[in-house]
Amino acid sequence: MIYDEQQVKRIANYLAGLAHILGGGPGQFAEFTTKVDLMLCGPLASLAGLMHFAEQVRDSGKPLLWIHQSTDAPQVPQIGVVVEIAGQMRFYENTMLWLGENDDRAVLVPDGFSLGCLRFDDDHRLHHVAASPATNFEDGKEGMVRACNRLATIQLEQWNRGDVFDLPQRAIAA
Repeated sequence: MIYDEQQVKRIANYLAGLAHILGGGPGQFAEFTTKVDLMLCGPLASLAGLMHFAEQVRDSGKPLLWIHQSTDAPQVPQIGVVVEIAGQMRFYENTMLWLGENDDRAVLVPDGFSLGCLRFDDDHRLHHVAASPATNFEDGKEGMVRACNRLATIQLEQWNRGDVFDLPQRAIAA
């Protein structure tokens, strides 16, 4: 797939926005991407894709976040996560950004809201938190909307300032 320069800038801006909202602040994109692999791909990953992602995580030692879109709500990011925790490879095919009213960073909540959440610490290490910030989709809706709105605001602010970000090597999968 061929991307023009503006599209590459928008993708890099989007990924930098994700690093900001997950990492707790601006100016962390370069450091974040040294510790986390970010990838855009259209639909959900196939089984072969998940196995490839697991190999990549095992080889790099870094968690992988792949951002995909649903056909029902393409404006809402759905984020798959592959991470090794305590020697076990964990796959979360669909997590959603959730941001508390007074939080400095968003967490990733697996759909179903029964698997806790994933949170990056200040050093950009990913941790599993046993408690989910919401008990179901309806209960979590406000925090998900808040996170999406905040991400959009971050992207717009970066774009208007003319911030330029380097696209990570593996950022575009398909």
